[in-house]
Amino acid sequence: MQPLQQTKAIPGENLGLGTSLGVYDSSLTTLIGDILRPNCEAVCKLATSHSTALRTMASELINEITVDLEARLLRVDRRNHNSSDSLDTWAMDIVSWTGHAIPAASADSPHNSDPILLKDGDIVECFEAFLLFVAHHAKSYFNNQIAAGLLKPEDCRLILPILCMDNEPESYDFYGVDHNYPNTSESGMFPLDSSVESHTTPAPLHVVAVVEMGESHEELFHEMKRLAVRTARVYSNQHNRRFVWGLTVAGSYIHAYVFGPDVLWTSNEINMASASGRQEFTSLLVDWSLCSVDWLGFDPSIRYAFDDNVGGPYLEIDIHEVDESATQVKNSTYYSKRCVGAVTNLVGCHARYFAASTSLESMDNPSVLIRDVWLPPESDPGGDKSSILDVLYAALEGTGDLKGRFSQIASAGSVYLFQGNTFVKDTTTTAFPGLAAASQHISGSQFRHHRRTVTEWAVNMISAADDPNKVIIAIADAMTAHNAAYAKCKILHGNISDRAIQFQETADGVSGVLGEFDYASFVGDSGTAKIELPDQMLFQSIRRLENAKAPCTRLDDWESLLYVICVLGAIGFSQKERDEFAADISGYRSVKSWNTHRARDASREKCTQMSKIYFASFIYSNVRQKQLRRLAMDIHKALFLHEGCTGELWCKNALDELTLRDTFENEVVAELLSVVGRHKQEALVELGTKGSISTVVAKGSADPSRKRNRNAVPTTTPMTTRSKAKRSAPEV
Repeated sequence: MQPLQQTKAIPGENLGLGTSLGVYDSSLTTLIGDILRPNCEAVCKLATSHSTALRTMASELINEITVDLEARLLRVDRRNHNSSDSLDTWAMDIVSWTGHAIPAASADSPHNSDPILLKDGDIVECFEAFLLFVAHHAKSYFNNQIAAGLLKPEDCRLILPILCMDNEPESYDFYGVDHNYPNTSESGMFPLDSSVESHTTPAPLHVVAVVEMGESHEELFHEMKRLAVRTARVYSNQHNRRFVWGLTVAGSYIHAYVFGPDVLWTSNEINMASASGRQEFTSLLVDWSLCSVDWLGFDPSIRYAFDDNVGGPYLEIDIHEVDESATQVKNSTYYSKRCVGAVTNLVGCHARYFAASTSLESMDNPSVLIRDVWLPPESDPGGDKSSILDVLYAALEGTGDLKGRFSQIASAGSVYLFQGNTFVKDTTTTAFPGLAAASQHISGSQFRHHRRTVTEWAVNMISAADDPNKVIIAIADAMTAHNAAYAKCKILHGNISDRAIQFQETADGVSGVLGEFDYASFVGDSGTAKIELPDQMLFQSIRRLENAKAPCTRLDDWESLLYVICVLGAIGFSQKERDEFAADISGYRSVKSWNTHRARDASREKCTQMSKIYFASFIYSNVRQKQLRRLAMDIHKALFLHEGCTGELWCKNALDELTLRDTFENEVVAELLSVVGRHKQEALVELGTKGSISTVVAKGSADPSRKRNRNAVPTTTPMTTRSKAKRSAPEV
C-alpha cells in the first residue's frame, strides 16, 4: 500500500528544521532528559489484553514458547549444527545474543565440559531470530485456536522484524528510515498468512514499533536519541498514531519505550542473558500480537482503507457524539485521502489536518477540514472555545471585509474509545493507565485531551502555498481579522503560527482565513491576557519565551507573525529550495535554532537575531524569498525599531524593552496593518488579480493604487526617534 497523499510543504522535521525531528543534538539531549520517566514497571504491561480469554491464551503461548526456547538453548551445538529445523537455527542465533557458553560435542558424548566461548554475534541477526522464533509459535498457536472457534483472525497478528536498509526515497519519507544507521530495524504486525521471515519492503501501515540497536550498554543513550528521531517520523507519517512503541537493544539488554505527547516512559532493563529476561520480552511480543490496536498506539477512530475504485489508500475518520450516560455513541464518518498538515514534533499537541468529505465518491472535492489534536486541559476549559468563537461569529462574520475571514466550525468534541461497557474520553490518563501518574511535570490526572474539530472546507495551510504572493495575501487578511477580533470583541488570538493563518482559492481569487483559537482569550481592561504557552517554541514571541505567565498583547501575536514569515521565506517555495534548506544542518544563527525544546534557548537566539545590529545579516542569510524578506524587514522595523523599542535586545533585559514598547501598542499596530496592506496590494498585482479581493481596511492604510516607494514617508506618525514626552497613541 502506498502512503496517503500528504502535503510536503510543512515546516518541521519534514523540511529539515533541524538535523533530527526539528531540533539539534544538544536540544534533543535536553528534551529526552526532560521528558524521560525511567524504570516504569507498567510499560511492558500496557499492551496486556483486557479480555480474560485473550489473557489466558497469551499465558499459554508465553509458557509454550519459553519452555521450547530454553530447552533448545541448552542443547544447541554450534560446531556440529546441521539441523534443518528453523527453530534450532534461530535458537543458535539467539544463544549468541544471550552469551551462553555452548558445550562442544564429541564422539563419545553429545556434550562435554569444555565450553566454546562465542564471539559477539551480529546483534541484528540475534534480534531477528528471537522475533521469528516467537512468531513461528504464535502462528501455529493462533491457527489452532481459530480452527477451534476460540479466536477470531482479526484479534491477532504476527510481530515480525522489518530490516530497513534500502535506499528507496519512498521508504525514507514514509518510514523515517535513517540510512546513517544501518543497524536499524522495525517491528511490524502482519496477518497470519504471512511467512515467518524478515521483511525488507513492508506495507507502511504494518509498522508497530521502532528499534535501535548497539553492541554495548554504553551506547544506550545514543540509541535512545536515534529512537526519538525515528519516532517523530512515525508520528509525521502514520496519521492514526496516538502513541508509539520503541525498543533499544544494547548488547544483551533491551528497554521498551512508550512515546506519549508529553512524556517518554521506559521499562526496566530486560536482560536477554537470563531466562526471566527472555520470558519478559516474549510476553511483550505476545501481548503485541493479541492486544487491540489502540494499545499498539493506533487510533481506532481513524482507519486506513483501500479501494481500487477510488484510487489509492484513504482514511475513515469518525466524529463522535456521546449521550450523557456515555453508553451510546453516534458516529459521523468522513473520508480523506489528503493530509494537509502532519505531526511535526515529537512532543506537544500532535495536531493533524485532513481535507475530507462525507462520501467516498467526493474525496477529490473535500468539503470539510478535520483537525485532530491533543490539547492540554488549561487551553481547553469546559471542552472547547465555543464561547469565544460564538462571540466572533455573531459580531464579525458576514460583515464587509471580514466575511469568510474566520474558520467556520461545523462540529467539535472529544474523541471517545470504547472500554469495558462504556465510552470514555481519550486522554493521556485513559491511554496510559498506570503510566500517567509517573508524569509529574503537569498537575492533575488529565494532562492531554484528544479532540477533533470539523470546519467548513475552503482552506490550505500557508506552508503549502506554491507562491509567496498567496502567503502575503493570506497574512494581510488574517491579521485584519485578528485586529477586528481585538477591537470589536476584545479577543486575543494567542497562537499565531503557520497553521493558524490559512488561505483559500476561489473563483474570486486568493484570500486569508484566521483559525486555531485553542489558546484565544478575552482581554481585560488593560488590553492584555494571560495565555498558556503553546507547545511550539518556533513562533513564540520573546516575552512569552522569557516569561510564559506574562500578560500578552497584540504585539506578541504580530511578533509571532514575523517568525512565521522568516521560516516560510527560509524554506522557499520550490522543491529545489526546500531540499537545499533541509540539507543545511549548520543551524547557527538561523531560523532552525528557534525550534528548540528550551524556551530560554529560543529566546536568546531571537533576542540576538532581532536586535538592530544583527537583523540585517540574519534576514539576508536566512530568508531567501525576496518578497517575504521585504515584508519581514518592514514588520521588524515597526515592531523593534521605534521610540518604544530601540532594538537593543541582545545587550539588555529584553522584557524591559518590550514592556516600553507596549506603551505605543496602538500606534505600532496601525503601522503594521499599513505594512501588510501595502504588501498585499503588490501581491495582488503580481497574481494579476488586483481588485478581486477586498483590500485591507485599517487606519493609516496606504492608497491601494499608489506604487510602493520604500523611501516614502509613512502614513502613520513617524516612530524612528525616541521622544522624551509620552505621546498619546491613536486608537485602532
